[in-house]
Amino acid sequence: MPTAAKLVAAAILAVTGWFCAELIKPLMEEGRDLSKFGPVCAAVGLFVGWKFLGPRVDRQLGGVGANAFTAALVQVGITLFVFAFSLMLKQSLRKAYDGPIEALQDIFLISVDFIQKYFTGELIAAVLLGTGLASWCATRAARKWG
Repeated sequence: MPTAAKLVAAAILAVTGWFCAELIKPLMEEGRDLSKFGPVCAAVGLFVGWKFLGPRVDRQLGGVGANAFTAALVQVGITLFVFAFSLMLKQSLRKAYDGPIEALQDIFLISVDFIQKYFTGELIAAVLLGTGLASWCATRAARKWG
């Protein structure tokens, strides 16, 4: 069921995802195809805002800060998983793994590598500010139009 809180949270988290993707692009090595990077990060933000943050605000589960922090963790976790899984699939098509369990375990190693390479203070601040704004605006929207 569409609500104002879901719409507001999804829109703001999509913009946050896109902005964070733009912060990460200069840190990546040259020669990579980054044409889908921003849209995928925005799509993850849209999904997290619609399916996770919006319903929590509607049911008043937790405060603004708690919802923002958990939404940040969920958005970062899903984004890391999506890109780590994609890289694992590319490597598995090149026969880099001995079996499926090794490939699945490598998803977590790839995620840790991404965290070490691309998490900067600016990125963490952008994620926390974006999810905080999304949570606060979604709460206001739920009170006003919900």
